Amino acid sequence: MNQFLAAAVLLFLPGAAVAQWKIVDDSPAQGLETPLIHEKKLVSKAGGTGFFASKRIDLIWFHANKHTFCVVDNGPIDQPNYPTLAAAMQKSKCLAGVNGGFFLKSHAPSGLMVTGGRSVGRFGQGGLLSGVILSSGNRNPHLLRRAEYGPKYKPTDLIQAGPFLVDQGATVKGLSPENSRRRTFVLHDGGKWFALGLSDPFTLAELGQVLAQKEISPKRTVHRALNLDGGTSSGLFLDRGEHVEPIHVEPFKTVRNFIGIVVR
Repeated sequence: MNQFLAAAVLLFLPGAAVAQWKIVDDSPAQGLETPLIHEKKLVSKAGGTGFFASKRIDLIWFHANKHTFCVVDNGPIDQPNYPTLAAAMQKSKCLAGVNGGFFLKSHAPSGLMVTGGRSVGRFGQGGLLSGVILSSGNRNPHLLRRAEYGPKYKPTDLIQAGPFLVDQGATVKGLSPENSRRRTFVLHDGGKWFALGLSDPFTLAELGQVLAQKEISPKRTVHRALNLDGGTSSGLFLDRGEHVEPIHVEPFKTVRNFIGIVVR
């Protein structure tokens, strides 16, 4: 096999596209002000003239024995409950949070939303509602496929979102390679660790490739990753303690709900 044919074959090998990504850990030293673990990653892609400008991904990890998910309802668009993501997190006693799931033009949640045991909307179908994020009646966090969810979970807080970006540790097939946008997502290592994340613009296919790589978080392998409402809805807040400025990226538009991290 000559070198040109070998190169052509390499392009079609499984994982060839994944190998183009370079992930550099730029996480700050972990202070004592917050019990959450903040990881900052710089991601670049190999090109013909070297690496393109790096893109940032922030991950906020928590352990299920100490923290869980909280869904914060922002109410109708003409009279939202909170002026900002930061205000919603602070008033709801969340240590960190991101924007939540998709919503309709009427500002009703797309699919089912449960906040504090109160249900709004209906359990829905479709790729954008393929995942379920919840805190159960005994305050255990879960990241499930739609088919795995059932009455036994007795959610106090829940939203539907999608599509899955990673499942069983591998990039989900069929993700769109178009529409690079800022994105938020939820991660699960398959055990007790969960994370909320915010990324600079990626396509769904690109982000699925990046999050499936071991280098994205070597100590906590990504078993599942679920996409949330991205683009202008994307935002992230992390309270880093009294003497440290919070990390605060505000959504450009008013969203229907938020996902926070609270003490159990």
